[in-house]
Amino acid sequence: MDGGNSINIKRIIFYVLLIAVILVAFVGYDYYNYNRSHPFLYNTNKAPDLNYSTQSKNFKIYTLIEVGKKYQFSGNETSEWAKNAKEAQESNKYTSLQYTIIIENISDKVIRDFKAQAFVDEGLQPYIMSGILYFGTLNQQKIDLNVKNNEKMDYMTEISRFTWLPNINQIDVKDREKILEAIKKPIKLIIKWRDGEEYLLLENAEVKIY
Repeated sequence: MDGGNSINIKRIIFYVLLIAVILVAFVGYDYYNYNRSHPFLYNTNKAPDLNYSTQSKNFKIYTLIEVGKKYQFSGNETSEWAKNAKEAQESNKYTSLQYTIIIENISDKVIRDFKAQAFVDEGLQPYIMSGILYFGTLNQQKIDLNVKNNEKMDYMTEISRFTWLPNINQIDVKDREKILEAIKKPIKLIIKWRDGEEYLLLENAEVKIY
């Protein structure tokens, strides 16, 4: 009798350990996939609640927002992205939306391990095709911004985002106004590097509507 109980206990311990190993493997795999599919500093549409400033001590920043720009396609696109973009533009159901933020190091030191992420206004969420309101450098990117010089452009970099809206010339006037109002609102920009951080509010974007 005692021998049977001992065997049962060993079986229970074995199955508990087996389940524990499976759970660890599953969590590890899930963590790996999460990091692979979430390559930015933050993976949320809501910008962190930080003390944002309109002035930067270390960077000069230029922001361009282009709405409704028509892009040239060769007709021999091989990438899935280019094919989809060409189809979207030719369908006349969508309006293109392009963000470009150029960031220049104006400090007297090299900015090492540079990372940046921008958050656009949440009012765009119901309209932007992907529903994603952030973009920036990828975590695996290695970016250093050198001190400004006249020979190379390695003291600056850019982050950008290309996406689609519903055709703003075909939707309700009120929705069009909401979209344009959200586009013109300040962009929140978080910059991190080895020796510091800045939280910026970009209020003076150049907006071009084609």
